[in-house]
Amino acid sequence: MTSTRSSLVGIERADRFVRDALVASGFHVVVGVDGSGRSAVLDSVASTVDVYPGTIADAPSGSTVLVDDAHLLSEQRLDEIAAAATRSDITLIVATAPRSFDSRIEKLVASAGSNRLTLVPLDKAAIAARAATVRPISASLAGAVAKATGGILAAVDAALGALGGDRSDPAPLRAVAESVAEQHRRMLIETTDDTRALLLAARFGITPDPASAAQIVARATDVESIVDLACSSGLLDTTGTLIPSAEAPLIEMIGEARCRALLSSVTDIATRSRLLDATAARALAERGVIHPGLADFLVQQADSAAVDAAGALYDAAVDAGFDSAALAARRSEVAAATGNPDEAARFADVVLDGAVGCDATDLRTAVRVSASIAAQRGMASRSAQLFAWLGEDRLGPDAMWAALSAAAAGDRSAADRSMAAVTALAPTSSIASGSLLVTGVIGSIDSRSAAASSAAANALMRAMTLTGTTSDRSCTPDTAAAVSALHAVHCGDLPRVDSIVARALPEHRTGSEAHTRLSLVGAWASMLRGDTAEAGIAIEALRIPVSHVRNQLFLHAIRVGLARRSGDAGSLITAWTQAQNVIAEYSTDLFALLPLGELLLAATRLGQVDRVEHLVAQATDLLAALGDPPVWASALHWYQVQAAIVAQTPDALVPHAKALAAAAPTHPYSAALAGAGRAWLGVLQGRPDATEVENSARTLTAFGLPWDGARLASEAALTVTDTATATSLLHIARSLRQPSSTGRDSPRSTPQPTGSLSEREAEVAELLVLGVTYREVGSRLYISPKTVEHHVARIRRRLGAQSRSELISMLRAMGYGASTSTSVDTVTVRGPGAT
Repeated sequence: MTSTRSSLVGIERADRFVRDALVASGFHVVVGVDGSGRSAVLDSVASTVDVYPGTIADAPSGSTVLVDDAHLLSEQRLDEIAAAATRSDITLIVATAPRSFDSRIEKLVASAGSNRLTLVPLDKAAIAARAATVRPISASLAGAVAKATGGILAAVDAALGALGGDRSDPAPLRAVAESVAEQHRRMLIETTDDTRALLLAARFGITPDPASAAQIVARATDVESIVDLACSSGLLDTTGTLIPSAEAPLIEMIGEARCRALLSSVTDIATRSRLLDATAARALAERGVIHPGLADFLVQQADSAAVDAAGALYDAAVDAGFDSAALAARRSEVAAATGNPDEAARFADVVLDGAVGCDATDLRTAVRVSASIAAQRGMASRSAQLFAWLGEDRLGPDAMWAALSAAAAGDRSAADRSMAAVTALAPTSSIASGSLLVTGVIGSIDSRSAAASSAAANALMRAMTLTGTTSDRSCTPDTAAAVSALHAVHCGDLPRVDSIVARALPEHRTGSEAHTRLSLVGAWASMLRGDTAEAGIAIEALRIPVSHVRNQLFLHAIRVGLARRSGDAGSLITAWTQAQNVIAEYSTDLFALLPLGELLLAATRLGQVDRVEHLVAQATDLLAALGDPPVWASALHWYQVQAAIVAQTPDALVPHAKALAAAAPTHPYSAALAGAGRAWLGVLQGRPDATEVENSARTLTAFGLPWDGARLASEAALTVTDTATATSLLHIARSLRQPSSTGRDSPRSTPQPTGSLSEREAEVAELLVLGVTYREVGSRLYISPKTVEHHVARIRRRLGAQSRSELISMLRAMGYGASTSTSVDTVTVRGPGAT
């Protein structure tokens, strides 16, 4: 074997060896595997001095004698070299391949002492330096050459020659691979069948040694020489593994039939001797080896591997002969954890189809995976049905997920039954976490007081703390962090949402369903508090598979919500249109009421409520089945209040305002929404109470809803008849729209108005929001009142505003009027002849 000391690598050291040998007589040795450049070193000497051509014994004093391939010489010739090595009046340089089991070569090399050059593979720096004599190559290309050649000089030169003078060839690696494979083919021609057998074994983790060689080549004598030949072939890397690019020509030379027989022997030896690693085992399975020991080893490796590697190892185990059905549950969990729900569902179905006589753990895993996939696809009721089919007696540690799924689907009795099964389990950290999670959710459903609501929030937060040791392949219908964050949104506690997301997000693999779900809840909180830019950036960074319908629902609802808040009718129509598929697919559950509310508002705004009526009806039935829990129902009632406002239907607002009023004692957030509902009802009925409007607007802002508060104040300003009151309300609306740090580390800059208005139209819009008359707008912009009227008409058409009141509201939502200190003199937009 060659030395692994990379410091010995390089033509520079070979040059130094030649210089030293030429100025100091005595015995010198060059040791290197085939193709490492032994002969090149001797050629370098021969090009510098006259070499004595006769026999060593006759070499005159002062002469230089070169001997190549000493390992191939007869015993008599080696004796002559050994005798001449003692002479100090000549320079004797001998090149040989390493021979660990040939005592004659070992003694000869040892006798050179420090006058020895060991040629080792070139690293990428040495390869780059060698290439630079013709034309420089990149570090990445030098690295690719090093990997393909193993750093063996002959193969390196073949690779560099394949690159030619033009190193900018767009497909250099292909040329390198072909040239190196041809070089390896030439080197293999010089090897014996037995040597090739050992090289093949080295490909799969069996480093050549006499014991393994005897089993592979089925002979008891002379195996040491075969090991020496394999180790010095120039086809093994410094770890004794076959250089990857030599595999194809080696198998081609051995032949498929003999290769299969050899690999069977290799597998037997490797499994008995515990020489396999995961890479070699996978390679054997890919070569078609069917072996029980190999299959068992691959399963063991898969069970302990990181989730990203486990799937391929399970696949290889099946290829090696392991029972596919016995691995179906584990493969389903891995597929789900790595974002392949369709594949996970297929494996889980294999287990469910063979439920009779199936291992209890595997059956439970398959049900949990199927239920998790159903939840991800927006079918909470199917999740609950799967756990119900499994039965309380077989739920085991998954009883908590069964209870959560039942609660999400609106089946309180099933949730209670499953919860009872949780209490019988050993109180491990994960079981305690699940118990707290379900306790918190059920407590939030039952809570009819602020204290009870706080207790539920406390249980949910503690569930996050006691997560225990969670496997990276664990697949569950939801997470304690996501449920806790959603509960916090429903309570109007946006700082708690931020805290939960910041704390839990790093615990999930980036791009996973759980990571994405938390990111979406965080973006939702940003949107509610008015950080629309932050919310937009957050969702644009996400890549959500179409099959993850639950996350798609939140994604599209946020896009709709951002478009609605911008006042850009075109963006709203686009976002609404893109949401249609997920609306058609989803089935409402307890944790999807927020996106449903946003979609309902958009549908109302666009006159397409029929598209979401089925989801609203499902939500109404679900909440009724759970006893209309105020904490969860209040947000949807608030959205329905806003829908009635958009539709200008005060009668439709009343029942939801009453529901909010009934929920007011439950939690301060519900009370805030109830107050806002009353204030809005007065606005719609044309009898706004300015004090009530101001209090409600400020309270909404305190709960992280500044956009809602500002809209309430600005709409009320358009309704009151008193100019001073209207001006005051507009000032309040403007102040609430001003950005703030919202509990974050730093304040934000004022957002600029968005939309598709021209520069002139934007100027007109800014003044309109400030209540300036058409005549005054014309005076300030040096255009006629008639031109102003035309601009206003175009703005209305572009935004899709149905009335002047709606136009002003939309322009305010877009940010116009929020960044100026100009005083507001009037609150109504008058016609072109008004004064």
